[in-house]
Amino acid sequence: MRAVHFDCFAGAAGDMLLGALLDLGLPLDSLTIPINSLNLKDISLSLQRVVKRGVSASQFRVHVEHRDHAPHGHGHHAHGRSLADIERLLRASALPPRPRERALKAFRRLGEVEPAIHGLPVEGIHFHEVGAEDSIVDIAGFFLALDLLGVERVTASPLPVGRGFVQTAHGRMPVPAPATAKLLEGVPVLDNGLEGEVLTPTGALLLAESAASFGPMPAMTVTRVGCGAGERDAALPNLVRAFMGETAGRTDAPPAEIAILEVNLDDMRPELFPHVIERALALGALDAFAIPTVGKKGRPAHLLTVLSPPERREELTRLLFRETTTLGVRHRAAGRSTAERDWLDARLPWGTVRVKRARWEGETVNLAPEYEDCRRLAEASGVPLKEVMDAALAAARAAAGKGP
Repeated sequence: MRAVHFDCFAGAAGDMLLGALLDLGLPLDSLTIPINSLNLKDISLSLQRVVKRGVSASQFRVHVEHRDHAPHGHGHHAHGRSLADIERLLRASALPPRPRERALKAFRRLGEVEPAIHGLPVEGIHFHEVGAEDSIVDIAGFFLALDLLGVERVTASPLPVGRGFVQTAHGRMPVPAPATAKLLEGVPVLDNGLEGEVLTPTGALLLAESAASFGPMPAMTVTRVGCGAGERDAALPNLVRAFMGETAGRTDAPPAEIAILEVNLDDMRPELFPHVIERALALGALDAFAIPTVGKKGRPAHLLTVLSPPERREELTRLLFRETTTLGVRHRAAGRSTAERDWLDARLPWGTVRVKRARWEGETVNLAPEYEDCRRLAEASGVPLKEVMDAALAAARAAAGKGP
């Protein structure tokens, strides 16, 4: 299983976390089109090499034309956006379904935190620091980068929070700022001796939403190490390190017992089916599909099926009632056998493609190049997509010892 462990010894901010993921080898161009689809005005992205106390790292920046850009600090404020504003931006974007839903979930979590702090209904809350263009890009870009890298599990070190006070849109606040402190409930924290805000609200939000656990680095075979730099200079190198590797075994192996949810639909508009299927997958469904059938009185209909982990059954049942025209959802438990799955990197003349490998009883039984990786390389290089896919499959076969 592909995993990433974030070592946040100096703190964490959104730009540092995304910079570390890009430093693992993800091209900045792979983020550009999806991020531009957010329709944030007058922004541009850059990635450059910097050195922080003798350590080379990638520094990711969002440049905003209409204001002097002071990335990711509390001290600079843009006009606040409401949760509804941000949800509209994300839903109208071309982000893939899973990172889009994860970004929406992160903002909704913030939407639960801010009203509790300020004593206002969520409709009256405007996000300032986390609603600014750079932070929206950091949050959407972070989940997009995890998806593009094929990361299945995230862990992180305990998080340092800093000392002293910070200037926010609501005035001078103690460190960690109230929103950051609320997001850290249940998260191990520490004092690393640094003054000021070393953990930003965006950094806390991303790690609280993505990390399965906080603590020492788990056992893994490290394949790459990336370093993401922050803006400030401190007594420590102002970096987040991202260790990417393969764990010895799948701690999130596909469940052997699943829930099957089914609905018959003869009165739902066809264009709704892709939306419902995407939403189901984003909420954790193992698979979702629709099969044409014939209903009562000879009516054309569809059988919509969702395969769910047992713990997601109620949430996905709620989705089917809210998003479809059904009046009832059938559900039953079923057993299944699944092949062990992991990822190979196929290095091609035009870049690297992830290839999913399936193994049964130790034997490689299937290899499948990741379509989005192949499409991105084909568009960038001008090579036909089918040739990129064929080359990726051939490289993966050689790496897996499967022959031509």
